[in-house]
Amino acid sequence: MIGFAAEFHKLIEPIDEGALDDWGYAFRPIRGQTEKLSNHASGSAIDLNAPKHPLNAIGTFPPEKVPMLKALAKKYGLRWGGDYLHRKDEMHFEIDLMPEKASALIIKLGLKHEI
Repeated sequence: MIGFAAEFHKLIEPIDEGALDDWGYAFRPIRGQTEKLSNHASGSAIDLNAPKHPLNAIGTFPPEKVPMLKALAKKYGLRWGGDYLHRKDEMHFEIDLMPEKASALIIKLGLKHEI
């Protein structure tokens, strides 16, 4: 997540310094539900520049940045909330790999790997 956020900051848009608009771990259900936990509850999701990309909003990123955004998400094994079929969530990125594949990707990217 940190590697993704660093590249997002550099290539997509700055992650605001000092603003409390980038969110990670939060033990809570999926918004609008009571039973199913959010991926934020496991620490496997992050929201970046949330007020700029509100829930249910479409087209909050410049169209020319979207291909790079999707490529970065794929590079890090993430799913982008802007690709959701229902209830778009363009601020949201979540790990979209099984643990074994996530470990292999971490090694491939040369990132710190501890189990």
